[in-house]
Amino acid sequence: MKRKISIGGFLLVILTIGLLLIIGLSRINPDEAKNVYQVYLDGKKIGLIENREALYDLIDAEQETIKKEFKVDKVYPPEGLEAIEYTTYSKKLKTAEEIYKMIAEKSNFTIAGYTITIKPSEGEAKTINILNREDIEPALKEAVSAFIKTENLEAYIKDNQIEITDTGKIIKNVYFEEKITVKEAFLNVEDMIIDNASDLTKYLLFGTLEDQEEYTVKEGDTIATVAEANKLNTAELLIANQNLVSEKALLSPGQKLNIGLINPLFNVVEESEIVEDVQVPFKTVTEKDKTLYANYKTTKQEGVQGLSRVRETVKARNGERLSVIINENTELKAPIDKIVVVGTKPTNSFNYVPPDATGDWVWPTLTPYILTTKFEYRWGRLHGALDISGAGGKGAPIFSATDAVVVEINNTCPERGYLGSMCGGSYGNFVKVKTGSYTIIYAHMLKNIKVSPGQNITKGQVIGSMGSSGSSTGPHLHFEINDPSGGKVNPCKVAFQC
Repeated sequence: MKRKISIGGFLLVILTIGLLLIIGLSRINPDEAKNVYQVYLDGKKIGLIENREALYDLIDAEQETIKKEFKVDKVYPPEGLEAIEYTTYSKKLKTAEEIYKMIAEKSNFTIAGYTITIKPSEGEAKTINILNREDIEPALKEAVSAFIKTENLEAYIKDNQIEITDTGKIIKNVYFEEKITVKEAFLNVEDMIIDNASDLTKYLLFGTLEDQEEYTVKEGDTIATVAEANKLNTAELLIANQNLVSEKALLSPGQKLNIGLINPLFNVVEESEIVEDVQVPFKTVTEKDKTLYANYKTTKQEGVQGLSRVRETVKARNGERLSVIINENTELKAPIDKIVVVGTKPTNSFNYVPPDATGDWVWPTLTPYILTTKFEYRWGRLHGALDISGAGGKGAPIFSATDAVVVEINNTCPERGYLGSMCGGSYGNFVKVKTGSYTIIYAHMLKNIKVSPGQNITKGQVIGSMGSSGSSTGPHLHFEINDPSGGKVNPCKVAFQC
C-alpha cells in the first residue's frame, strides 16, 4: 500500500533543507580561502608559504659568500626545491625566514651554469659542471691540440691545409668517439664547478684538478730519459708539458716538468693521409768458407739501412696510431746487405760446428713498415714489444726473426679486432719460440699458423700471417722478446736497429 505525503509534510521537508543550507553557508567565508604555495624539498613537504618570490629573494640575498666565490650575481634554491601553488583555507603558514632556515640546514643552494656530458658508446657517462659556456670551445680545442699539432688542427678547421708536395700530412677527418652535449643547469655549489678554460682543459686531459707530480731536470737529462724514468712515453710527456715543442727540445737543470699520467675523458680520432720517409732494414747474409775453422766468424761487409717514401692512410686515437694502410711506396735508397763470413772447417775429430749466433736477425715482416708503438711506456704501463703495421697489411707473411724452436702456438681466435678480447691471453693467435736465452712471441696473427710445437725453424721462414686477433686495434704484428726471467727486452737493442 502506497503512503501519501501531505502538503504540510512536504513544506516541512523543504524548510528543513533550506535551513541546513543557510547554516552551512554561514560557516563558509569565501574571503578566508587563500592562494599559497606548498614547499617541497626532495619530494617532502616542509611547509606552506604565502609568497614564493619572497623566499627566492631571501635565498639570493643571504648568499653573498657564494656570489663572491663564484663571481655571480644571483643564487638560486636547491635543485630539489619545489613550490607548488594551490588554494587552501589553512592558516598554518610559515614565513620565508622559517622555510629558508629549514632549506639551509638540509640542502645546498645552486647557481646558474652548464653541464657537459661525455657519453661513450659503452660504459657510464661523465658529467662536468662548468660556470661559463664561453670556456667550453677553447678548452676542448686546447685539449685536442695535445694530440694534434695546433697548426695542423687550425688549418683543418679553417680548411686551408697545404697540399703535400714532398713529405707531410693532410687531415681528412677529426671527431670525438663519445657523444658530447652541453645544457643549461642549476649547479649545486658544493659540487665541483669549473670556472675557467684552463682548468677545464686540465680536467679533460687528466680527469682531475689536483696538482700533478713534478720532476726537476738534472744535468744530462733529455725528454726521452725523463719520460722513461717516470714510466711515460715521450708523447705523453709532451702532452703533459705543452710548452715543450718536440722530443728534441733542450732541457735546463732545475726546470720543472709535469710527469702526471694523462687520463683523457674523451677519445679524439684523427683520420689523415701521411707521406713520410721510413727506414728499410738490411738483411744479414752468411757466407760459409770451408777453408776457415768453424770457430771463425767475421763481418765482411757492414749493413746499411735503406730508405723508402710511403704514402699512408692513418687512423689515430689520442695521438696513438690504430691502423696504417700503405697506399704507395717509393724506394729512395736500397738497403745494403750485411755479409758475415763463418768457417765450417772442423776444429777436432768430432766435426764440431757451433750453432748459428743468436745475434743474427732478420726483420719479421715485409717492408716498408710502420712502428705504430715502440718499446715504451703507454698510459702508465710498459708496452714491452714492437707493434709493426703496414708491411702488406692483413694476410701478409710473418717471418721468423731468427733460428729457433717453436714451444707453443695458438690458432683458436677469431679475427675480432679490438673488442676487449682475451683470446690467447690477449695475444690472439700467436707463435712462441725459443732461441738461445730469449723467448720470442709473434702475436695477433691469423689462424693459418704454419709451424707446430717442437719444430725447428730458421730465420726468414714464414710462420704465419699478419692479422688482428685478440686485443688488437687493427692488423699488425706484436713482436715481443722475453729474457729467461720473463722480463721484456727491447728488440731495438738486441735484435734490430730501429
